[in-house]
Amino acid sequence: MRLIALLGAGDAASGEAASRSEWGCGRSTRGTVLVTAPLDPRSGGLHDVQVADGAIVAADDFEIPCYWTADQRTVAVGGTVLVAILTILTITTVHVRVGDVILPSLHQMAENATLFYGVLPHLLAVSVGYYAIFAWSCVIALWLVYLKLIWHLRGSEIDHRLILTGALTLGIVAVTIPPVFSTDIFSYAMFGRLAAVYHLNPYVATAHTGAPGDLLMPYLYWRDIPSPYGPLWTLVSELIASGRAATPFVLTLRFKLVSLAAVLVDGWLVYVLVRRRWPRYASWAYMAFAWNPMVLVEGVVVGHNDSLILAVVLASAYLLARTRSQLAFVGLTASGLVKYSTLPVMGIAALRLLLRTPLSKRVGLLLRLGLIAVVLPVVTFAPYWTGLHGLMSTLDEPGRGINNPILVAIRVLIGVVTAGHVQLGAGGTVGISATLFGAWQLWELWSASRRTETWGIDDELGAWSLTLAVFLLLWPRIHTWYFLVPLGLSLAAGPARRRVFWGVLVVTLVSYTSYFW
Repeated sequence: MRLIALLGAGDAASGEAASRSEWGCGRSTRGTVLVTAPLDPRSGGLHDVQVADGAIVAADDFEIPCYWTADQRTVAVGGTVLVAILTILTITTVHVRVGDVILPSLHQMAENATLFYGVLPHLLAVSVGYYAIFAWSCVIALWLVYLKLIWHLRGSEIDHRLILTGALTLGIVAVTIPPVFSTDIFSYAMFGRLAAVYHLNPYVATAHTGAPGDLLMPYLYWRDIPSPYGPLWTLVSELIASGRAATPFVLTLRFKLVSLAAVLVDGWLVYVLVRRRWPRYASWAYMAFAWNPMVLVEGVVVGHNDSLILAVVLASAYLLARTRSQLAFVGLTASGLVKYSTLPVMGIAALRLLLRTPLSKRVGLLLRLGLIAVVLPVVTFAPYWTGLHGLMSTLDEPGRGINNPILVAIRVLIGVVTAGHVQLGAGGTVGISATLFGAWQLWELWSASRRTETWGIDDELGAWSLTLAVFLLLWPRIHTWYFLVPLGLSLAAGPARRRVFWGVLVVTLVSYTSYFW
């Protein structure tokens, strides 16, 4: 076996016919070892050697790795750059002087950026216009580093501990950045406070009518609508937002920490689910999720609840992989009660369960699934139930504006073809969206019915990811953070669904345009 002395970092990287993962070195308990060796085909591990008086002898007492492979160094450098970008955004804030004229579109960003002022150290203060350019430049920089990193390392075997360390560091830094890209986190807090502090029903009362003097009011965008979220999330928000004396900073920090915990759980579940079948791919999938700029910005910086939704859906997939199908359906139902966007996943999962069940047992399974789908919403809605009109806030969401370019194009085309005689409103647009999605879903179900014998949890995760991605693409309102859930599901599905992941990634990047119209 050929052995090469390692005289410096990377000196052995040019070894003939040996890949980066085939070389290593160690430190002997009897002295420093500066030798690398290819994998021993008989033992499946590194052939342990040591240098003694210029002679190479066998040794079996190697304990501690003494250098990183080229891939590990790439991961470390990439992670360091990502942390640096987030840190720069952390130490930068907005300086508003008396008499400054702020554009309406930037006023909310200026308000949010100063939330952490005086609490965390800031080394640079700029005008809101420069801050907006700088903040979005940081997001672009994060994406450029991330895309280069995951593309370069695709197919590489990475130490998951390195990814976990990076995920923790990136997440903690992201918590220290104020939620400058969205105001949803303040809406979560306000709907929770309406119930916990003001003892009002957040599905009936609004911030403007129920808590006009609350300290959160300057940070809110939606002040005149009741809660559009599911009752389970309202219960969670009520718990997090409790305490009349809680300040906007404290409330924001609470929701951010919950989001960080959810993102860390998401990444670990992606790793665990992929490792079951593709252990070599698992760490890459872990990194592709936990280090993703959209996950870090939308999931932690802004604190959207989609990270919690994904955690519940991935936990349901884990239960399903362990043949706990009914518990898995409970989890999927719960995810739909956080935000209704995952209801299509709940429906497709139930149908696929029925297709894989023998005919003699389908009726019983259908009854049990139906019972879960009825009882859980009744229990969670009970504290807030005032009739069906309590659901209207969510159903009215398309009426707040249609920004999906696909549906906007369809509406314009219909107007042109009919010479302006047919102008689709929000209801008609939703009807077109539902028709297109339903037709596609029927095709997918028919295809799935022919593949029941080859079913695996990766097939299920792939179907969930694709279903949700198509649904969100056809929904009248589109936002970047909506794609956090299908992104995580596509990665958890493993390399067999790699095309779905790259497709969701492209759609995510395009969806950033929704911020500007």
